[in-house]
Amino acid sequence: MNDDVSTIKPGIVLQGDGGVSSGATILMHKRADEYTDVILCLAPESTHDPFVIWTYNHARGRCLRGEYFNSLQYALNAYEEREF
Repeated sequence: MNDDVSTIKPGIVLQGDGGVSSGATILMHKRADEYTDVILCLAPESTHDPFVIWTYNHARGRCLRGEYFNSLQYALNAYEEREF
């Protein structure tokens, strides 16, 4: 795979589209394929639990497939298992 030039990195605050991803801070990310990252975020504006794992699609520039957690430890466990 080519060098990772993704702007999706830990510490980045997502701009989002006015939804839950707006203002979410990326805690961790891993490459799923050349178009997609899996990201673990803290989403303080979430009406669900504050920790969320999303698939980030670079072509669309948005987050998809959210899984929400009330604990960072639960989120980390799920993040480690999630491939896409």
